[in-house]
Amino acid sequence: MLRIYFPLLLLCFITPIATIMAQGNFYWQQQQGANGNLLGGSLASGATDNSAIFYNPGALAFTETPNVSFTSDLLSYTFFNIENGAGQGVDIKGNQFETKPQMISGTAFNLKKRHFKVTYAIINLLNTKSEYTSSNQGQIPNSNDYYEGYFNYKNQLRNDRIAIGTTYRISESLGVGVTHFIDIKNAELTNNTNETWSRGTQITNYSNDYKNLRFNQVSILWKIGLAWHYNDRLNIGFNFETSDINVQFLSKSNSRRIIETMETSGEVLKEVSDQEKVDSKYKLPITAELNIGYITKKTEYSARIGFFGKVQKYGILSLKPENSMFSSNDDAFSQYFVANKTITNIAVGVKHELVEDVNVLMGFRTDFNFLDFGDIDPIKDNRMSFDYWDLYHLSAGFEWFGPRFNIIGGLVCDMGFSENDIQIANLTTRPYSEVFDRKSNTSTTYLQFNLIFGITYHFKDRTQL
Repeated sequence: MLRIYFPLLLLCFITPIATIMAQGNFYWQQQQGANGNLLGGSLASGATDNSAIFYNPGALAFTETPNVSFTSDLLSYTFFNIENGAGQGVDIKGNQFETKPQMISGTAFNLKKRHFKVTYAIINLLNTKSEYTSSNQGQIPNSNDYYEGYFNYKNQLRNDRIAIGTTYRISESLGVGVTHFIDIKNAELTNNTNETWSRGTQITNYSNDYKNLRFNQVSILWKIGLAWHYNDRLNIGFNFETSDINVQFLSKSNSRRIIETMETSGEVLKEVSDQEKVDSKYKLPITAELNIGYITKKTEYSARIGFFGKVQKYGILSLKPENSMFSSNDDAFSQYFVANKTITNIAVGVKHELVEDVNVLMGFRTDFNFLDFGDIDPIKDNRMSFDYWDLYHLSAGFEWFGPRFNIIGGLVCDMGFSENDIQIANLTTRPYSEVFDRKSNTSTTYLQFNLIFGITYHFKDRTQL
């Protein structure tokens, strides 16, 4: 049996983990497994497919047969607009198509000794990218001065996990398991704002602010889960995830920032920070989840509630002393800050037998932004992403299952809306004296549509068990 699974396990571990990036201030933005996606991420204690390695490893105890599975967003389309996001009447817009692999996994065990099972997986928690470019120019009202501004923001963020789940079935109704995660984060952020003020052909003032962050971190953590199938209809589960332990020699980042301004007096001011191969120290909170499932003759109902702990404000880089003669006196000049507030998310799902061997699936979940703007200053503090809206996810799809195959397909819609938040930049035609002014007059619309596909192959015919 080891000969069967070893090539699959090897394939999982050598699959490239590329650096691609995205929106980053959410815990539940991307769910795992086709069932998990289309049921809103609500299954956990009742999950009998490989996605249980992510949701609740205790539920792996009820896996029927050794198997291998693959899930992907075959196609993802994102529409994004922040009205006044880069100044009064200067919007930030974007739309893009992409594909996002999510999880490849397998479960191995001896059919004659079903109490102990091992599951392996490569899981993608976040994988997309954002780029916004805005510009504006014109004569400043009630003045002979002319203004020209340009803003460019690129944010790439990817989070993958390599997982090994070990599960033991204590009794016919009770399973306990542990998932061992290696968490890999890669990010690259470039933020560039150039503004110039002139009178005729003479430049009177300018302000250039360039930021670049290349962030890498590897850490380890664990998820411990308990799944109880009380009877044929009711299942209950509980799991918690530890905070992570940083693997320091694999967690190095680079940060560079340059600000250059010319004052009205003609004096040129410059500040430079260049941090190379500094230690990364991103923190994950302790989380706990409770889940319940109820089954009738043709319908399965599932619900999940997740609690995410608070993390006090901290910088993600261990900064070193600066060497440049233009070094800033501000310790936070090239630092990036995170502060997590306490979050509670909920998810619900329904799976209904439409006809023999075909199910319809529907789900909903909340996905609240965890960044604590009570601790983070949206103007002064550098941060890796600018998303400040809450997300809500709706999903629906179909499942066909046979003796050896499960095939699932469907659509997930992610929606976020927000009003009166701080502008990301300000390219309004305004005098130099207002160079640092940012208004709270934005209106944001975020929509993403994901076409989900998943397939599971069972090495044994389940009808013969």
